[in-house]
Amino acid sequence: MSIIARRYAQALMNLAVKADQVADAAKALDEVADNVAGSERLQAYLAEPKVALSAKEAVISEMLQKGGVSPLVSTFVRFIARKRRIELLEDIRGEFHELADERMGRANAQVTVAAELNAKQQDALRSRLRVLTGKEIQLRMQVDPGLLGGFVARVGSTVWDSSLRNQLNLIHQSIAG
Repeated sequence: MSIIARRYAQALMNLAVKADQVADAAKALDEVADNVAGSERLQAYLAEPKVALSAKEAVISEMLQKGGVSPLVSTFVRFIARKRRIELLEDIRGEFHELADERMGRANAQVTVAAELNAKQQDALRSRLRVLTGKEIQLRMQVDPGLLGGFVARVGSTVWDSSLRNQLNLIHQSIAG
């Protein structure tokens, strides 16, 4: 994600913290970003350089008003539209959620497993990752039968690889080296 999107997300976070509206701002930002992302026609209109900025702002204002978006997020979205940064909305949303997760002691774990895990196994994995990271963990599961067994978990830039494929590679390296 871009540095610019991170700065805008940080600015919105500062405003949301000050107003004690972090969760509400995240929800409203999701609604707006989903509305924009869900309409190719709207995206094309907002990206068209021949359309006057005032016309784009009018369309955005109408969308925000119809959606009942909070004043904080509504003002923010209008601001980024005026700055011709509406195309960064999706990136800003992602950055804002990362900042919110950091603030609330949460982390997303991208977990790849060899086979589907049942609820009990997912809870055990979530607990183990909570101990390792010190954060509440949201699991995002993906199945890759090529792992043979075990799992690979990525939280931020840290990776834990306890897959059978990795274990076999380690054994091979120790024998060969």
